[in-house]
Amino acid sequence: MSNFGTTDFYHEVRNGNVPGHSIVSKFGENPDIDIAGGFETIWDGGGVYVPPTQARIHDVASSTAADAGTVLTTGSADAGDADQLVDATKDFVALGVALGDYVLNDDQITFGIVLVVATTTLTLFGGMRNAHSGEVNGSNEDGDSYQVVTNASTGASILHIDGLDASRLDVHEFVVLNGTSNVATVNSYLRQNRARVFGPGTTGAAGTITSTAQTDGTLTCQVINGNNQTLMAVYSIPSNATAYILSVWQGLSKKQTTSSVSRLRLGQLDSIGFITHVRALDNGGTSDVVHNYPGGLRMSGGLDMWMEADADANDTGVTAGFEVMLVENT
Repeated sequence: MSNFGTTDFYHEVRNGNVPGHSIVSKFGENPDIDIAGGFETIWDGGGVYVPPTQARIHDVASSTAADAGTVLTTGSADAGDADQLVDATKDFVALGVALGDYVLNDDQITFGIVLVVATTTLTLFGGMRNAHSGEVNGSNEDGDSYQVVTNASTGASILHIDGLDASRLDVHEFVVLNGTSNVATVNSYLRQNRARVFGPGTTGAAGTITSTAQTDGTLTCQVINGNNQTLMAVYSIPSNATAYILSVWQGLSKKQTTSSVSRLRLGQLDSIGFITHVRALDNGGTSDVVHNYPGGLRMSGGLDMWMEADADANDTGVTAGFEVMLVENT
């Protein structure tokens, strides 16, 4: 770790070349902060962000029937190379699998896009991909559970959720959308850090896709039409990692006469958060600010981080975000 603060080291982390290290970028926008609202969280749900009271199953649904997928088949993969899904028990041609359909590996939480269809083998475009970055990473190993999904309409067909369970450990899954009907998550989530849509749809999400905690009825995250992923300057650090804040930024996102104070809080979303960073924004002066932490500001695992802002004019838009490096605890 002697070169912790060097650009080369961070570059190697971003490229996945430093075991146990990764970099997470979080960004969000609150497009409608009003004078009377006080400080609001910088996220696309507006107002103050409220997390689930405990780890909850979530209901996922869209505001339109156009966001829907159809599961053509599920199964258990046979051993194959990184560019293929092989299942000797299937006839993928007879099942109607086609170019552009998605293979979801529910054990590794990776996805692939079908390029060639044969009886028992699907050849994938470039191979299986990481659900976070889209980079080619991994393969369909013997015994892995999979789904093959096709689009049922003109919108998105799949939502990938990245969050934390009751122990604040990473948990992920794919949800196959069913239009305006609720689809329950397999996992229970205490926090949801990010969600993004996948699928053969030509435009992505046709409506607003929401993930709502059962029992609590609170909106944990949403994907707005046109964004195709959450815009949340909210992040919860896994309990088995230490986070180093590398940078914080904030800015005004609308052309209007206004000013705002934006700040970073660290602590617990459902308890207390300590102000760690404050900046003033003004359309006539500083409307975009970046602050770097040389070497990183160290934060313990299990903490929540979030950005918030106020405004001196109604309908003020504020955007903000931060970048952290995660180091797995040993």
